[in-house]
Amino acid sequence: MDSQVVTALLTKAKLGNPVFITDVRQSFERLKSANRQKLFFILDLPGKDTKRLFKIYIPTVTYLNNEQLEFVRSYIQAEIYNILSTLGGLNMVIYLDTTKKDLIQFVKSLNNAFELEKPRSARLGYGRAVNVIERIRSSLEPENYPKTRDKFTFNIEDISLLPELTEPKNDRQNTIGGFENAAKNLTGKVICGVDIGGTNNKVVLVNNGTICCVKEYSWFPAKFKIPAEQINPIYLLIKLVIVKVSLDENNTLATEKKTKLLKDLDSALKREATYAYIKEVVEEAESALNGNLIEVDAIGVSFPDVVIKDKIVGGEVSKMRGMRENPDINYEQEFISITNLDEHLKELCKKEGIVKIINDGSMAAFTAAVELSSGKNSAEIVKNGIFAHTLGTELGTGWVTPNGIIPEIPLEVYSIIIDLGSFIEREYHCDDLRSINNFNTNLPGTLQKYTSQSGVFRLALKYFPKERPDLYQELFDMGFIEEKTVNGTSMFIVPTEPVDMRKGFMGHMMQLLDREDNETTRKIFSEIGYFLAITWLETERLLKPEANSRQLFGGLLTNKKCYQQIQDGAQSLIKDLHFDIANEKMANTALMKQLENHPDYSVGQFALTIGAVYYANQGL
Repeated sequence: MDSQVVTALLTKAKLGNPVFITDVRQSFERLKSANRQKLFFILDLPGKDTKRLFKIYIPTVTYLNNEQLEFVRSYIQAEIYNILSTLGGLNMVIYLDTTKKDLIQFVKSLNNAFELEKPRSARLGYGRAVNVIERIRSSLEPENYPKTRDKFTFNIEDISLLPELTEPKNDRQNTIGGFENAAKNLTGKVICGVDIGGTNNKVVLVNNGTICCVKEYSWFPAKFKIPAEQINPIYLLIKLVIVKVSLDENNTLATEKKTKLLKDLDSALKREATYAYIKEVVEEAESALNGNLIEVDAIGVSFPDVVIKDKIVGGEVSKMRGMRENPDINYEQEFISITNLDEHLKELCKKEGIVKIINDGSMAAFTAAVELSSGKNSAEIVKNGIFAHTLGTELGTGWVTPNGIIPEIPLEVYSIIIDLGSFIEREYHCDDLRSINNFNTNLPGTLQKYTSQSGVFRLALKYFPKERPDLYQELFDMGFIEEKTVNGTSMFIVPTEPVDMRKGFMGHMMQLLDREDNETTRKIFSEIGYFLAITWLETERLLKPEANSRQLFGGLLTNKKCYQQIQDGAQSLIKDLHFDIANEKMANTALMKQLENHPDYSVGQFALTIGAVYYANQGL
């Protein structure tokens, strides 16, 4: 009977259908006791007496053939990979029946699967989660990560030795005041907020409680080969808004000179301005100002990677792909420059100024907490904490606990594996729009290809050719996709040169819902919602957040029809699941209300930059 369950799952996968990890888990849990085996995982986390217990069931491995064994092995590896990608940890102990020698050998393969004995540069797949853990460990204090336990390990113990673990007590504190204060006391301060993305960078400068300058800049960081290509644009964009506001306040320059410079700076602030043009204009204006720049008190940055204590420590995200794959550099050494982005940006602050950096998902959760704490019924709304996602180039995830704490864990939810099936789509190269393989790890079935930008693109290529060939052809005609051959293999991609078409492609997909009542396009966004519901189930299992609703940020949600399809898709799996959008309805603080009334930019687009201002202000 146990082998029949695995065979049914494999049959579904071979037909090209998803086999969600939630369904696999339930199928194995329903097996009769005689046909299943238990595995307990205890993850050792930093901090005193901090451990997490997870339990899974698998079919009795003795009676499975090689193909079935491989599927069960992929399930175990996915469960562990998801735990490590989300929580990190020092080591993991696996408790099982050690009289079952075949089960022991089966589990011992984890060391090879996660490549524990290999150097970071040689690790692929599951081993990338270990890379992140090691970088986090080296960034924190020795008392949390003792040098004697520098390597992550898997250990096997008999199930009879399984200890009893008690859930840590949650001593509730009143966190509303702390969040409210982040949005107050802006008088006399100059603070810059930065939202770094995989497609766009966004910057605001707030002077004396007023948004004085806003900038959006498109880029494709995954192709950058060296740290300077990542750091310099961020530095320049901040310098641009500083110079612009400095010139606005300058009364010493000749009127004609100032007028020309302001005109050039206004051009540099346009979305389409190139890096070279911005650099030229900023240098000219800075020279004219002769050092008379406004003094910046703080810079807050939302960055799409693992961030611990203002240091970027993950290094396995798509943004770093070009650097990771550059054979001419030592990635670990070069990544230190990215890790120390806070120190680079500190040069733009006054002597006692500060730079505060957190992950983009964490910034989303923090921003929601600040806004909701400043609104009506704030105590009731934030009492269970905040859990948020950003739907952009990638899926970002952030969590503020009921005590107002942002946990220092990887929380790389976009990397967790939700689909153990879809075998047909596994065969495509990770860069092919049809592929379900992760850009960073090449692992199939991760959330990266099921939500956000890549999810929409993949589903368009999945459904349009058969169901709406006219819309499929339109994607080629408008230049959003093209077919190319790499090493003899044909693939479909979104062009990024000479013009990056990703933003246009996404905008086109959203507008299709407004253009016509299109069942296929509705299905695409409904499936995004369904995948987010599976995300909810997995984050509930892994993290146990008390916040039931999810705050969603991102341009994808600015279209009401897109949001409704996403909400409907999620509720087709979980009836009571509700998504709250970060839009004008969430604008409760003074700065967010200013953004609400901005002629060119919306709360949905720039909410995280305002959140970054508040995050920096909290640190002053």
